[in-house]
Amino acid sequence: MNQGYRGTELAIDSAAENGHLKILKYLHKNGYKGAEDAVNNAAMNGHLKVLKYLHKNGYIGYKSIKDAFENAAKNGNLEIIKNLHELGYKGNEWIINDAAINGHFEVIKYLHSLGYKGTKNTVDFAAMNDHLEIVKYLIELGYECNDWIINDVKRKGKNVEQLLKVLIDLHSIGYKSTEKAIYHAKLAGYREAFEYFMFNRI
Repeated sequence: MNQGYRGTELAIDSAAENGHLKILKYLHKNGYKGAEDAVNNAAMNGHLKVLKYLHKNGYIGYKSIKDAFENAAKNGNLEIIKNLHELGYKGNEWIINDAAINGHFEVIKYLHSLGYKGTKNTVDFAAMNDHLEIVKYLIELGYECNDWIINDVKRKGKNVEQLLKVLIDLHSIGYKSTEKAIYHAKLAGYREAFEYFMFNRI
């Protein structure tokens, strides 16, 4: 069997990417070795059994740890994230953003239960793709609402009116971080924001 370096590495990585556990076991048995990307490829595509097998056989690398978490968050692979955590993998603050951008609510809640925090732009990322339940959840957790969130969402052609309703509802029950965002909506000519300001004098 020809086990040239490039062929060896690509064979393992490709099998991991496509979830071919039997092929992966065969290659490993015959001496093939992959790169650290193998872990990332399995995590990115939600192949949990492959991920466990790779980890059992020593496929651990810094790049894979970081990328595997990020890709699982982007794709909403909650079971992969749970498994990565159990295996001792760590993500960074951007994994909350990755989940927020793509609307993976359960992933966000799980990551928060582990103590992960997002960035100052996390609420904006959720709003830009109309993930309004996530916007509400994040603000209720204490995330700040960017002053320009209305303008940013408008530029992307998203549903500003629905976002504004969420912000006004939150403000009405005491979430002051939404105040400047509502003010900017008023400046942008949104009647609902103007009327809210008039009646509430904020």
